[in-house]
Amino acid sequence: TVEKNKHEAQLLDRNPISRERGITIKLAPVSMRYKDYLLNLVDTPGHVDFSYEVERTLASVEGVILLVDATKGIQAQTIAHAYKALSHNLTIIPVINKIDMDSAMVEKTVADLATFLGVPEDTIYKISAKSGIGVEELLNAVIAKIPPPTVSNMEHSRALIFDSYYDSHRGVIAFVRLFEGSLQAGKKVRLCQVDVHFEIQEVGIFTPDLVTTKELSEAQIGYVVTNMKNIHDVRVGDTIADRQGVSLEGYKEVKPMVFASVFPTDPDDFPALKKALEKLYLNDAALQFEALYSVAFGAGYRVGFLGLLHADVSRERLEREYGQSIILTPPKVDYKNENGALYEPIVTVTIVTPEKYMGVIMNLCEESRGIFLTMDNVSQLVMIYEIPLAEILANFFDRLKTVTSGYASVDWEFKEYRKADIAKLDILINSEVIEEFSDYVVTIRAPYKAREITSRLKDLIPRQQFEVRIQARFDSRFIASERISPFRKDVTAKLYGGDRTRKDKLLNKQKEGKKKMKQIGKVEIPKEAFISLFSKK
Repeated sequence: TVEKNKHEAQLLDRNPISRERGITIKLAPVSMRYKDYLLNLVDTPGHVDFSYEVERTLASVEGVILLVDATKGIQAQTIAHAYKALSHNLTIIPVINKIDMDSAMVEKTVADLATFLGVPEDTIYKISAKSGIGVEELLNAVIAKIPPPTVSNMEHSRALIFDSYYDSHRGVIAFVRLFEGSLQAGKKVRLCQVDVHFEIQEVGIFTPDLVTTKELSEAQIGYVVTNMKNIHDVRVGDTIADRQGVSLEGYKEVKPMVFASVFPTDPDDFPALKKALEKLYLNDAALQFEALYSVAFGAGYRVGFLGLLHADVSRERLEREYGQSIILTPPKVDYKNENGALYEPIVTVTIVTPEKYMGVIMNLCEESRGIFLTMDNVSQLVMIYEIPLAEILANFFDRLKTVTSGYASVDWEFKEYRKADIAKLDILINSEVIEEFSDYVVTIRAPYKAREITSRLKDLIPRQQFEVRIQARFDSRFIASERISPFRKDVTAKLYGGDRTRKDKLLNKQKEGKKKMKQIGKVEIPKEAFISLFSKK
């Protein structure tokens, strides 16, 4: 499929951000000829924030290769993705990669994976993708064990869109799995969900580069050039069909779990930010956004993400791929308010770790308001907790990495909304609530959070011509405050001697002026103060 002189590390990770971070952030399809067979492969991310990419892929394939790094062993995401494949009734071929590395734990990893899947150890394939060891045996196993696609022999055509991106010259390019019929350039088709008709400009396959072909046949994975400029019409999960075709089932709608506000650093760039978000959404179906207005930053968007890494990668893509200069506020969870009671999202957290770190992890989970569910140490230690998502967003991952020296891996899945002892922490500056600084916090954390924010704001807000009071109000009570004293001019500098009452008169006049200025003066909070408070310490 790829010539020897064109091999390179992370070949399928075409995104430079993915290469720099050393992780896969986008699914990558590729078609390859092996013997007399055409194999359609889709490489998927492992991180929990990009699990929706895995979900879409599983709906388009007949089987999976469950790949485990021999230098790291089974990770939390290995367990999560294996269960997802089983829920789709897909054939699983377990594979251990990087067996030629000096730090590889081949025998232990094989034993752990066999125990987890409940299969004999001799059914687990051992390969080195880099050197090619065992790859031919694996490909033969794929042909022998994974069932071929079911051919319907239907006259009409139906293809499921599982990804897409925008090309400035050719419009929206859709990545599809063809379930029935065939697609060719010049064929007139429609998008079933929006009932929009268009003529196909080009079809082809991935090698992994886009290569034009005469047609896409039933069961193939490939691309369709639509030449459509309205990116809102082409949606992931929609069906490309001819006039007789009806819509395929599609995908379950992805619900973002965390939200952040995105603003252009220059308010005049708001239209450009809107276009950039629309193009990013076309390539990232999990992204959701709606317009908002901030007193501090002006027009912007409230954007929904699947997690912290998803938010950070999206920010970097907006800046590097679409040339936007933006401010991203800290991601927050979305609470539900029912009959005056607040409900917070709870997630089921799976932690895989060496046994020696069990104690420190249990302490961390308890400090994070976690509820212990179960533990399994048959082959390695797997701990499962229920933890509020707000605690996960705070600094759970960083603390877990610190207490386990980076050896633990974690995966989480939304479980439910649960009633919690939470209230709004309002931050007021001269009696005016500043929404950008305010947030919902759990009662036991409110005093600490209030002192932290008021203290930092005291250092960030410059002195004014009048007194500035910074207050934190929680559940209708003020629980922290700071004061920034005003600039003071020496109004008595020209007085030399004389009656004391002359000096007092000038000082009282200055005091009255300061009081009046405080009542009508607006506190100037520089944008840098917001950015500094939002940035991680």
